[in-house]
Order: sequence, then structure tokens, then C-alpha cells
Amino acid sequence: MLYHAPYATPGANQKMIFQFNQVSLDTAQYRLCLSGNPVSIEPQVFDLLVYLVENRDRVVTRDELLENLWKGKMVTDAALAVTLQFARKAVGDSGRAQLVIKTIHGRGYQFIAKVSETTADISPLNARPASTADIGLVDQSAVRYCLSDDGVSIAYAQVGGGYPLVVAASWMSHLQEDWGNPGWGHYLSHLAKDFTLIRYDQRGNGMSDWENGDLSFEKMVNDLSSVINCYDYEKVAIFGPSQAAAVSIAYARRHPGRVSHLILFGGYSRGRCRRGNPEGIAESKALVTLIRQSWGRDNPAIRQIMTSLFMPDANQQEAEWFNQFQKACGPGENIARFREMFDDIDISHLLGDVSVPTLVVHCVGDSVAPLSEGKLLASRIPGANFVTLNSRSHMLLENDPEFPRLLHSVRNFLNTG
Repeated sequence: MLYHAPYATPGANQKMIFQFNQVSLDTAQYRLCLSGNPVSIEPQVFDLLVYLVENRDRVVTRDELLENLWKGKMVTDAALAVTLQFARKAVGDSGRAQLVIKTIHGRGYQFIAKVSETTADISPLNARPASTADIGLVDQSAVRYCLSDDGVSIAYAQVGGGYPLVVAASWMSHLQEDWGNPGWGHYLSHLAKDFTLIRYDQRGNGMSDWENGDLSFEKMVNDLSSVINCYDYEKVAIFGPSQAAAVSIAYARRHPGRVSHLILFGGYSRGRCRRGNPEGIAESKALVTLIRQSWGRDNPAIRQIMTSLFMPDANQQEAEWFNQFQKACGPGENIARFREMFDDIDISHLLGDVSVPTLVVHCVGDSVAPLSEGKLLASRIPGANFVTLNSRSHMLLENDPEFPRLLHSVRNFLNTG
């Protein structure tokens, strides 16, 4: 059930201007000003403020906010708390003062500042464009489980329609939480418009079995095979990001008849300890030690290291969300073992045997998997196509100028390759 604001927009071409304290909240211009000065604000934060102002005559519950503002996406309490924190800061409030947004413990939140309002005409030039990435958790199938060859339960689900595209699992994923991930959820939403996305959480991670698992590369390949075997498709395309590229390559080499296309994004065949770089080996060992000791702590310092590597251009809100998300993906011991394993892999000797059409996409400034590793994949896999993106991200954010070209490259390859 969706909740609707009692202060309805007075007309299809009109919006409201709300004024309170020293703040002007203009829903026609999608602009917030504090003491006459424009304030830079994220769309989600702006929408939260508008919703609370429009419903200021009552307490708004947590569930109501999640349902109306995140449109069915799975969002953690930490993500909501961060959004509220930024909303308060934008209007000169704080969690301690609570002069504008008051927390009603056990019930929700209420906008308590005195508000005056006027209507304002809206023109098409001022309208915020509707998002084209509107497929979310609500559209995903129920999560199901299959057994890998050693009896470990692997969670999987699908979304969208069209040619089957299997997303090989990462070492930090969650079939539900991924939809709110600023570095990943938009991939799913866009690609699900054209393809049937089949996703799963690898063992020891996300919604799959966290315990009793052999966290080895061989088992990761078997898990991918088990998920693909749950479907009757004669062939599937595989999208292998980051270290999942190596898993995807190993599967495609063993089962070329089941793979129509192979897409490797930000991938590598040699882990950090296998690139002949002593500094990389030392960094790997240090990071594994820190993860093992500190991953699950409330202080996100260690997780922030990964956030900075994966998405260096993330804003503060996106970074704080991803810091919390990482902790929810699995226990520190598992994450450390994943990191050890993938830093030590070397499947470069398999590349020449890949016989399926392959697209390699790599960001030139990627600090997790350097461009040289992307070039290695493209040069040794027979007939591989190579696309470079002018970005320094490992997880390309939706607002990155190169994101549309990534989507175009994937769609064009799958439709014509």
C-alpha cells in the first residue's frame, strides 16, 4: 500500500514552494536555498524533505518512507539514517537539535518547523527528467536456492525479460540489498529492461550459505555452473565483473557450448599477488589482515578503503551507504578468505583456450584491476573486443559520463556479437 501526501499538488503544471526558518524548498525548480544561498543536495535527500513537509501534520513511519521514496528497493536502516542526516544538515538542523525534523522514537519522524507555502508554475525546462532505471527489487522473482556440488546452498533470482544474461557473483553482493547499491543497482535496473538477468550470491556471501563452505576458486566455478543448470536455456550470456571475470572465463572454457557471449568488466586473470609486483603482495597481505581483524566493526575505516578503491568519485552519502552495505554482505573471516583467494589466482594460461565471443570493458584509471590486466585479457582471448572507458572507477556510478557508453557497448555486443 502506498501512502499519499494530504497536501496534493494543485495542478498538473504546478508545484509548491515551501518556506520555513531560513529555507526555501522549491519543488518546481528542484532547488533548496538556505539563507538565500543554493544548497547542493542529492535527489533522494530532496525527495525526503519534500515528503516530510507535505505530510507535516502527522508522524511518518520508517516503512512509509522506504515504500514511497525507495520504491520497493531494499534499504538498510543505516542508509535511511544517513539520508535523514543529510536532510537535516541541508536545512540547518541536526539530530541533536531536531528543530525541523523530529524523531518520534518507536514511531517515525515528523516535520515540526512552521511552514508557509505558495504555488509555482513548472515548465518543461525545469522538470527533473524521469529516471529510465525504474526496475527494482519489487520486479525481481522470489529468491530460490540450489545446491552446489558439495551441498552448499546458493541463493539465486532473476529479473527482467529477454535474452538470458547471467551475472557472475562478486565477493560482496546481496540479492536484495544490491538494488540500493549506488555502485551496482543501476546496472541491474538498466540491463533488466533488455535482458533476463540471472543473479546469485556466491557461497559465504549475501543470501547464500555463510558457513560450511569451501571458499576456493574451484567451488566458485561450480556454483556458477549449478545456477546455470537450474534453467533450461540452451545458451546464456555471462557478465563477469571484477574477480568474477576469472570465474566466468574458467566456466566458459569448460562449457563453451552453454555460453553465447562473455562480457568481462573491470576483470583480471591474475590476482594482486600474481602480477610480479612486491608492493602489490605487501598491500594484499596488509589488507587481508585488516579485514580479518576489523571488518565487522561499527567504525567503517577498513571498509572505507574498499569504497575508495571501488568508487573514488562517490559522494559522501554514496560512500557511507556502501560502507554499511559491505558489512551486511558477509562475516569478516569470509571476506578475508575471499580476498586471499582472488589475490592469488592466475588463470592467464587459460585465456588462449576461450572460444566464445568475448567483450572486455575496462576503465583506464581502475585502481583495483589496472588497465594492463584488461589489455592482457583482450590480447590473449582470441578475437576479443576491447573497450576502454575514460574513468577511474572500478564500479562505474550512474552519473559517470562513461556509464551510457558502457551500457551501449554491452547491449550492442549482445545484440550483434
